[in-house]
Amino acid sequence: MELKLTLPLPISLNALYINKFGYNPKTRSRIPTGQRILSKEGEKTKKAIQTAANEQIKNSHWDYEYTLDNYIYMDTEIYFNRKGRDDNNVYKLLCDALEKIVYENDSRVLIRTQKILYNPDDPKVVVTFTPVTYRGIFNDEIHMNEFEDKCKVCKRYKRNCSILAKAKEGRIQEEINDEFECVKYNPIK
Repeated sequence: MELKLTLPLPISLNALYINKFGYNPKTRSRIPTGQRILSKEGEKTKKAIQTAANEQIKNSHWDYEYTLDNYIYMDTEIYFNRKGRDDNNVYKLLCDALEKIVYENDSRVLIRTQKILYNPDDPKVVVTFTPVTYRGIFNDEIHMNEFEDKCKVCKRYKRNCSILAKAKEGRIQEEINDEFECVKYNPIK
């Protein structure tokens, strides 16, 4: 499973938000509310990213449901319009714009910048999404299944073992040591 998108270059985080103002009838003036909202340029760029992503994802075999419970990598090649831009400043808008299109929530996206190039004539970001190989605390699905197979002959397994459930969620626990052995293992006799 892989999804590759070519998207408009997001604006910098520095230009993404503006302060929201409200009206004070006593002073008959505008006053800052303390809230930060998307700038007009931010809204325009977000919409352009979403439009491009929706168009490109139509004919793909991307499994949106997979992103509900699993992490994915987001590898990027960024083509800046000029030198001096910071790649970290483009990810906020990019990740937020792709929510509900590519993935459910950007908290499950692991970002990796693979390349930065400069092209003032065609600034863009090429994004490739792939599933992570690890599962919970385990190196991969095979490792997780081997651990669970041993759990199946433990008394705790039949009672929905919380240790196994937490390990699958990625929670570190003292009940599982560095060799991935459960110290609470109690085989059925």
